[in-house]
Amino acid sequence: MTSILITGANGFIGRLLAARLTIGTHVIIGGETRTVGSRILVDRFIPEAATDDPEWVRGDLGALITERPDIFTGADVVLHLASAVSGECEADLDLGLNANLFTGIALGRCLAATSSKPMLVFASSLAIYGGTPDQPLADLITDTTRPTPQNSYGAQKLMLEEFYADLARRGMISSRSVRLMTVSVRPGKPNAAASSFLSGMIREPLHGESANVPVDTALRVVLNSPTGAVDGLMHAMSVTDDEWGAPLGLNLPGISVTVGEMVEALREVGGEEAVARLSFDRDEAIERIVSGWPTAAQSERAARLRFAADKPFIAAVRDFAASLERN
Repeated sequence: MTSILITGANGFIGRLLAARLTIGTHVIIGGETRTVGSRILVDRFIPEAATDDPEWVRGDLGALITERPDIFTGADVVLHLASAVSGECEADLDLGLNANLFTGIALGRCLAATSSKPMLVFASSLAIYGGTPDQPLADLITDTTRPTPQNSYGAQKLMLEEFYADLARRGMISSRSVRLMTVSVRPGKPNAAASSFLSGMIREPLHGESANVPVDTALRVVLNSPTGAVDGLMHAMSVTDDEWGAPLGLNLPGISVTVGEMVEALREVGGEEAVARLSFDRDEAIERIVSGWPTAAQSERAARLRFAADKPFIAAVRDFAASLERN
């Protein structure tokens, strides 16, 4: 039996992971097939129906690590998804440092204090890459591209990657830092992430609501579908330490697409009526952040470790439209 803990478990990706890791499920961890015997789902906000569910723990992650460390030290695998998002971190440096960096360091120290060498799967981000006037961003991100984050969110993710890698180098934890792209299409409401529109421009029109596209439609972005993100995190958990090699971050396979191509995918699935709900009022602050992110990524390491390719973006839009019909 194995014990699973998910931080940010009530977020979109957290809920999808929790659905895949129910008690009694057989899962591969570090090359071995195990059965999920217990799990803890941690978030600041929990589903209303889960108020009396002992699996759910509500609270600020940093405070819980300090006040109830046993919640975390009893886990065999921790999937760390909880994070302040890019727009929040750029608007408020202290918020990002406290919610992301300092809390993430506390989590790593807590797990490293145990003798059981737990596995920590960290949801990092392709935002660790960026370009400067004297060092422009490469057209294609590869395993050897130097990280040069140009926003606080990306910098915080990169610092945590390096900290977790050092703990793994010391043999204190087993570390898997997996760099996700922006996930689209996300259900729910818009959030404070600079990339939020990359879901909103599909989600809202298919809901019959208006949405704004705040960037040039020629802008190219790299995305993960929800399925691709969850499959990637699950697969990272399955890889042995020897196969993973040096405990460095890994770029997930993604979908390279222009915003204009995303509009065309919306047209194919939702028709002209859906596209008519879009406006195209540019937002310089959002465009500055998003245009500094990678536009294409390729990882020979991910291929060698048998990470699956993500689906085409049109398939992700069809998946989302089908979920609306089911609901």
